[in-house]
Amino acid sequence: MAKKAKRAKRARSYRRHPVGLKQEVVGRMRAGENITALARELEVNRTLLYLWKRKAVGQPDGSAEGPRDRGAQRLQELEAKVAQLEGSLGRKAEEVDFFRAALRGIAALRQKTGGHGERVSTEKSADAPMRKAN
Repeated sequence: MAKKAKRAKRARSYRRHPVGLKQEVVGRMRAGENITALARELEVNRTLLYLWKRKAVGQPDGSAEGPRDRGAQRLQELEAKVAQLEGSLGRKAEEVDFFRAALRGIAALRQKTGGHGERVSTEKSADAPMRKAN
């Protein structure tokens, strides 16, 4: 029972950690080290490690971003939108190329008649006489 009281008392006390230690821990987190094991090693809560990481990125408490961060976020959103639009434009260009090639293929199949102003027709299929009219 004495251990629980000691542990509870220790959890309520505040400790200050050197900036160098925080930077080292954030570097280890970015390197992919297990965060739970890292928290146990330092005897701190895991959420505190994530708080240090957010502060290192430039988000003071994770709830509100500063004006500089809003500008960077807006820039990132706009870059994502540009990439999306470029992809859409590329797909449309492929569609146009496909339909152009299809029209060229149809034009090559057409049989032109000798007279001027006469109708142009395409080849009839072999099963055309068997089809019923709608």
